[in-house]
This record gives sequence, structure tokens and C-alpha cells, in this order.
Amino acid sequence: MAETKKKNPYMMIVHLVIGVVIAILFSKLTPPGQITPMGMALIATFLVTNYWFIAIDMVTGSLASMIMFPLLSKVAASGVVTGSLGNTTVWQMIIVLPLIYALKKSGATDYLANWMMTRKFMYGKSTVFVAVFLILASVISALKVNTLVVLALAEGVMSAAGYEERSKEHDAFLVATFFASALASNIIPYGSWIASFITSYESIAGHPLDTALYMAFGLVLNLVLDILYVVFMKFVLRCDYGKLASIKMDQVKGEDKQLSKKGKAMLIIFFIMILGAVIPALFRNWAVSKWLSGTLTTALWFTACAVITFAIRIEGEPIVSAGEAMKNGVMWPMVLSAAVMLYYSSLIGGADSGIRATLTAAFGGIFDGMPGVALLLVACLLTVIVTGFFSNMATGVIFMSATIPLAGLFNLAPLALGVCIMWASMPGYITPGGTGTSPYLHGLTSITKKNMYKYMLAFLVLFLIVILIFGAVMNVIM
Repeated sequence: MAETKKKNPYMMIVHLVIGVVIAILFSKLTPPGQITPMGMALIATFLVTNYWFIAIDMVTGSLASMIMFPLLSKVAASGVVTGSLGNTTVWQMIIVLPLIYALKKSGATDYLANWMMTRKFMYGKSTVFVAVFLILASVISALKVNTLVVLALAEGVMSAAGYEERSKEHDAFLVATFFASALASNIIPYGSWIASFITSYESIAGHPLDTALYMAFGLVLNLVLDILYVVFMKFVLRCDYGKLASIKMDQVKGEDKQLSKKGKAMLIIFFIMILGAVIPALFRNWAVSKWLSGTLTTALWFTACAVITFAIRIEGEPIVSAGEAMKNGVMWPMVLSAAVMLYYSSLIGGADSGIRATLTAAFGGIFDGMPGVALLLVACLLTVIVTGFFSNMATGVIFMSATIPLAGLFNLAPLALGVCIMWASMPGYITPGGTGTSPYLHGLTSITKKNMYKYMLAFLVLFLIVILIFGAVMNVIM
């Protein structure tokens, strides 16, 4: 047998030194355009952090970048700490992850997976099952259920069906589930950063955005994509999901598949947690919505659900102990990478770095002389690519700023162009820093990086094709 190649124990130090040298040299370059010295330090840190994620690991890369950035930029170290670890999205991750762990340990996710696989209209029909699952993932994510919850359910499905981790079928299913969930979470613009995105559009275009049209566009877009994911996995990737159809009923509905008391309690708590996130988003004028939004907020509502989970006793024992849930449930590579990347992304889009102003000026002249369809194509293509490495909020605003004022000259409806760019800026999944949900995908240890990138890039191509068709049709009918 071939001898396994041993890793050099000093390579971590080598990669750290290489990254620091690159960052120092890059930050000393003459800033182009309106980029400030702080902006150059920010770009250098952003690029090197992604290099460390790949070459070392997410925990070391995240912590090392938090040390390097204030040294390069001269910003206050306390601002780096509070800006990263004080982010409410990061706090929600730290709280939701233990709840997902409790949900899985109680057997609730496996029970739900088994329940889904035994519905008569899906039983024995693996393709139908995959399609319905992805559509369900989109629906519940649109109602603000965390993507991590949906991924946990997907893992339960694969486990119950007997698919091994890191297999083609397992990895493709999880990546497709991530896409279905993460994209659909943007359908309802209220109660998220999308609301600020719409405000930016209205200031650029000079007229209100039809939010009903935005949501209808998103609903149809996500439904079409969910179906195309299934077609792609079956006919292009040749994934064999026959196990979903071949499981015998008695294997699924055995005594060991009954939901325990802890599982029932956990499902109730989770349902309450979801209601607390959905009601303020859908019914903003309700008294309970105003109370939740103005007092606890989503972050502390989730925290209250966690406290209840740790406090309730079932047959003399907690549903899950707080120490166990925090120790085994929190995926620190995911949390820390999300923390630093959300912080860097917020600075990239800010005025102090000068990056946004420089990119806006640079891209503004690219589109001169192009036909309308070409403008739509190039704008969406560049947005999809750039948002994979850059703040999706900043990317969308930059490309809307550069193109919407030109829409009339290209016989394009500003609304069609704006909505397409908004959606094109959302799948920033190429690197962990593209969007707040991107670390959920990159932090998964149950899939191979090779498969993750292969399927992710394939689904991004599908997304780009569909959004271009949607944009062209929308422009014609408006």
C-alpha cells in the first residue's frame, strides 16, 4: 500500500507568515481611486483571511485576522472585537446551534425525516421526495427559519436513508438544500437587511419599489430553481436517490422511530421559536410584533427559547444540559468565520474605506455602448461573481448605482434591472465572507470541499441563467 503522506507540522506557521507578509506588502501599495489606507488594509486582511481559511483552518484564520487588521489599519482593537463578536447575527448563531443540537439529540430531526419519507404521495418516489423537500426548505426559510435548522433536517434525511457523509448523493443534497434555504430566506424583505436594500434602490431609482412584485419574483425564481436543482442532480450529476424510495415501511416506522417526550417538547419549543421570528416579519402592526421587535428582538427571543430548553425537565432530566449543548452544539469554525467576515463586510461598504466609491466610479463606465440585454447580462454576471468575495449588500448597491441611472438609455425598466441585481447579489457563497449565511456552507465538515465547490459553482450557473431569463421577460412585460 502507498505510504500516507504526513503533513509538515510547521506548515501552519509558514502559512501564517506568508499571509502576514502578503498583507503588509499589499497594504503599503498606493491606494487606487478613493480607497483610503484603511481600505487597503481592509482588502489585504479580507484576502489573506480567505487564504488562511483554505490553507490552515477557519478558527486560526479568523483569530489571526482579528489581530492583524488593527495592526495594519490602526483602528481600535476594541472595535474589532465588539464589531465581530458583538454582531447580533453571530449571537443568533451561538444560540441557534445548541438548539439544533438539542433537536437532533432528542431524535426530533430523524423523526421528521422519517415522517416525510412515509407520506403516501412521496413513498417510493425518490425524485418527488427530493423536489418536495427542497420546496419545503424554501418555504420554511422564507418564513425566517434559520438555514442551519434546514441543513440539520437534510442531514437527518440522508442519515435515515443510509447515505454516507462525503458521498456524491449526500454532498449534492446538502448543497442543494443550502441554496434552496439561503436564497429563499430573502423573499420576504421585512425584518432583515433586505429592507435596507430596498431603501437603497428607492434612493437610487427615485421611486418606490413594488415589494409585492419583488416577492412574487422571488417566489417564482426559487420555485423554478428548486426544480432545476433536482433535474441537474438526477440527469447531470447522476445522483442515485433510490434509497429514499427503497426503504421498507417497517424499517422507518419501527418502535425506535417513535418520537420521545424530549423530542415532542423540543419540537414545541422550536415551533414557538419560529413563531417569534415569523410573526414580527409578517405582521409588523400587531401588538405582539411591536413588543417582540422593540424589547427582546429575535436574538433574545431565541435566547429565551434556549433558556427554556435547558431548564425544562423531562422524567427528571433536562431536554439537554446547557454545558453539553454549548460544548457539542456550537460549531466554532462557522461562528468565528461569520463574525470576522460580517465585520469586514460592513467596513467594505462603509464610507471610511473608500472602496464603495471607487468601485462605483470604476464600474460606471463599463456599460457604455452596450445593448440592453448585454447590460442586464454583464450587470448580473459581475454581481454574482463580485458578491462571492465581497459584501452582498455593498455589491448590490454598487451595481445598482452604476446601472439604474443608465436603464432608460438601454431601453430597460429600472425596476426589472434593480430587482435582478438585488437577487444576483444574494448568492455570495464562493467564499465564507460573501454573505452571512455563506459560513454555514463552508463550515460543514460532513461534505468534501471538492464536492462543495463543484456543486456550488454548478448551481450558481443555473441561478445566473434563470435570473437572466426572468429579467428579460420581466423587462418585456413591464
